[in-house]
Amino acid sequence: MMTFPPHNHAMWAVIGIYHGREDNIFWRRLDGNPNGQLEAVGARALCTGDAEPLGHNIIHSVTNPIPRLTSAIHIYGGDFFAAERSEWDPESLAEGRYDADRTMRKFEEANATFARH
Repeated sequence: MMTFPPHNHAMWAVIGIYHGREDNIFWRRLDGNPNGQLEAVGARALCTGDAEPLGHNIIHSVTNPIPRLTSAIHIYGGDFFAAERSEWDPESLAEGRYDADRTMRKFEEANATFARH
């Protein structure tokens, strides 16, 4: 199982699943909270053949709940790696700067784990 904490993209996006499944929780910032904390406002399980458009201000967390890789096409309305983005601590839900290197390491670790099976 692989999970990404709440994060934004700072641009619109469309996610299309062509194999497997991912569970999304959608979040919004709590009004008046100086730490940028969040509250959950919805969820959607995406299965093979599903697509989900995300507006430029959407915050979501993603979990692959199945014991195999999920394959998806992600289309972004800008430079995904150049945008100033945020991610939220999965325990405290405090906002911090998005760490692209940590995300890439998670993918590398997951790929290595599944390659051994």
